[in-house]
Amino acid sequence: MVLLSLVYDAAGLILSGMPIVIVLTISAFIPALALGVVGGLMGSSSYRLLRFIAGLYVYIFRSVPFLMFIFLVYYGLPYYNVDIGPVTTAIVALALSHGAYMTEIIRGGLLGLDKGQNEAAIAIGFTLTQRLRDIVLPQALMAIIPSLLGQSILMVKDTSLVSVVGISELTRLGREVVIRTNEPFIVFTIVAAAYFVLCFGLEWIARRLEARVRKITSRQ
Repeated sequence: MVLLSLVYDAAGLILSGMPIVIVLTISAFIPALALGVVGGLMGSSSYRLLRFIAGLYVYIFRSVPFLMFIFLVYYGLPYYNVDIGPVTTAIVALALSHGAYMTEIIRGGLLGLDKGQNEAAIAIGFTLTQRLRDIVLPQALMAIIPSLLGQSILMVKDTSLVSVVGISELTRLGREVVIRTNEPFIVFTIVAAAYFVLCFGLEWIARRLEARVRKITSRQ
C-alpha cells in the first residue's frame, strides 16, 4: 500500500509537467518547420550563395550539442541585454536546432520531386510563388510528413534538457520527487513511461500518415 501510494503521488506530480512538454513541442515545431521550409528552398536553389547559407546553418546547428546550445542562448542573449525568459529560450533553442534537421528533410523532399512538373508549370506561365504554393511545397510536404513527425518525437525527447534553465517539465519534476522520496528507480520509471506515451502516440500518427501517403502515391 505504501508503494502504491508513493507511485500515485509521484505520478500525479510528474504528470503535471506533461502540459509544458506539449506546449514547448508545439510552440517550437511551428517556427522550426518555417525555418525548414525556408532552408530547404535555399538548399535546393540553383543559386550557390543560397545553398551555401543553408548548408552553413545546417552544419553549425547539427554540430553543436543541443544542451550547449541552450546554455548559449540562455546566457548569451542577456550578455547583449536581451532577456527572453527560460520558456522562450527553450522554444528558440528547440526551433533553431530542429529547424536545421527539418531543412535537410525538406531539401531532400524537394530534390526528390519530378522536375517535369515544375518545368510544365513554367511553360504554362506559373510564377515562382504559384509553383511553390500549388505544386512544389504541397507534394514535398506530403512526402516528408512522416519524417517531420519523426523529428517532432526527437523534439519531445529534447525537452527533457530544458530543465537546466529552470523549466519545471517532466525530468525536472522527476528529480524533485526523487529528492522528496529517495526512490529514483520508481520515479524515473514513471518519467520514462510518460515520455513513452507521448512518443508512441506521435509514432503511431507518423505510421498512419506514412501508410496513407503510400496509398496516394501508388494511385498516381
